[in-house]
Amino acid sequence: MKHNYFALKASLPMLRFDEAPPISSERFLELCSAFLDPERMGFLAALKLDGREVPRLETAPVKMSPPTISEDNPEIEAVLCYTRWEICLRNTLAQLRAGKLSVDPEPYLVKFPPYDSTASATASEVFSSPGDPMEKERMLNAARWRLLEGMEWDHSFDFDGLCIYRIKLLILEKIAARKGSDAAGNLDKAAEAAERSVQSTDNTTISSKQE
Repeated sequence: MKHNYFALKASLPMLRFDEAPPISSERFLELCSAFLDPERMGFLAALKLDGREVPRLETAPVKMSPPTISEDNPEIEAVLCYTRWEICLRNTLAQLRAGKLSVDPEPYLVKFPPYDSTASATASEVFSSPGDPMEKERMLNAARWRLLEGMEWDHSFDFDGLCIYRIKLLILEKIAARKGSDAAGNLDKAAEAAERSVQSTDNTTISSKQE
C-alpha cells in the first residue's frame, strides 16, 4: 500500500526549471527524515543523476536482490520509468559521440537496457542541434524536467512524488553549479578538447593510410 505524505509535500517550496534551488538537498532530506522510515530515507538519499542504476528499496515482505531497472515496484514506478529513460538517453548519446570520434562505444554503455523511443529521439535531436555545449546541456535538462513533471501529477503526495522532487532538486543544483563564474570557460575547454580529439583521430587515420 502506498503511503501518503501530504503534510510533507505541501510544506516543500515549488521547484522551477532553470531557477536557483529554493532548498538544499541537505535540508530536503532533513525534512523528509521526520516522515520516512530508514529504508525509504536510504533510498531517497541514494538517488543520483548518473542514471545507471536504481537504489535498493527493501520494504516488501520478500526482499528482491539484486534490484534491476526491469523490476516492477508500484511504490517507485516513476523512478524506474525515469531511470529507464535516462539510461536510454545516455546510451544513445554515447553511441552518437563514439560514432563522431570513431571509437568503440561499448565501454560507455549500460548493457541490455530497455529501449525508450522518446529518450532516443531526444538524444539525437540534442546531439545534432547547432548549440554550444552549455545550450545542449540545458536542452537535456529541460527534457528531463518535462518527463519528471509529466509523471508528477500521478504522484503528488506519495513516496514516488518525493523521489521526483529529489531528482528535480538535484537537476537544479547541477545547473546552479554550472552557472559559476568559470562554468562557461570550463565547458569551452571541454569542447576544444573534444575537437582536438577528433582532429587527432583524423590525423592518425590519414597518417596510417599514407604509410
